[in-house]
Amino acid sequence: MAMLDADIRREVPGDEDAIDGVICRAFGKMDEAHLVRLLREHYPAFDRRFSLTAWYDDTMVGHALFTPAQIRLMGHTISAVAVAPVAVVPGLQGKGIGSKLLREGHSIAQGEGFSLAFLNGHPEYYQRMGYQSCFGFAKIAIDVAKLPPPSQRLQPMPVHPSDIPWLVECCAAEWADVDFFWQRGTNLSEWTLCGTNALIWWTEFGQRAAYTLGWPGGRKWQMVLAEDPMLARAVIAQVRPTSLQQHPAGWLVRHALAPEWAHATVERHPAAMARELRHGVLRPYLKALEAGERLPGFCNWPLPFMAC
Repeated sequence: MAMLDADIRREVPGDEDAIDGVICRAFGKMDEAHLVRLLREHYPAFDRRFSLTAWYDDTMVGHALFTPAQIRLMGHTISAVAVAPVAVVPGLQGKGIGSKLLREGHSIAQGEGFSLAFLNGHPEYYQRMGYQSCFGFAKIAIDVAKLPPPSQRLQPMPVHPSDIPWLVECCAAEWADVDFFWQRGTNLSEWTLCGTNALIWWTEFGQRAAYTLGWPGGRKWQMVLAEDPMLARAVIAQVRPTSLQQHPAGWLVRHALAPEWAHATVERHPAAMARELRHGVLRPYLKALEAGERLPGFCNWPLPFMAC
């Protein structure tokens, strides 16, 4: 198939509607376009320099987003870019436009000092671009029938700016040794997340018990953060989620959950891939993973669509 020499440009104000159109045509739905909108509007690290568009005959025909992220790897924090989505309009797919977008994005990110690119995508295609499967998906399954009764009643409240230092501290403890965790920062929007049920639970004595993040009306929650095991168990017993998207190496599993009613797993997945932008950054992790010295990492995506 003949390749198409598309022109790659960085997103500029006014490109938003055309980007929505390209992504919608490429995927046949608006989910991925909404993801880009959410990142642009709510994620503090969104940077138009890493939102790349492909043009042919003055028409936008492709788009790829590289989102700056601070992730954990082997007990350290490294600068990385999350790659999602990559879109090319029907009729021009398979002509090298997506590959050109990826190569340009890798080059820009590398020049800006990022060490790693990671994504969830089609293994066969992305392996040709230097990616390799190396992390996966985690889950805590909870048998609500075996949960003990709540040790105390807790009061839910909205997340406020004054909660942020406590949240950052709990988050750091929960994910300290979980590879590929996407760290949250000090911006309130990273914790409240449009379209989610984000709550701080308080005791009757005015103590923060836990932070919970879930989807309205559902029993599948993204996470519970806490610093006291007893209070963490109390909020789980009161909320009664059937599952959490947290990792066996996290604080919650190691300190607060009981095997009688909670079972934590993580599985490496072919679609969960990364590639080096700085030589050797993945090698220690991959070596430890293959030797069984570390569990597969898990990326806790910061937006509702990405976490589903």
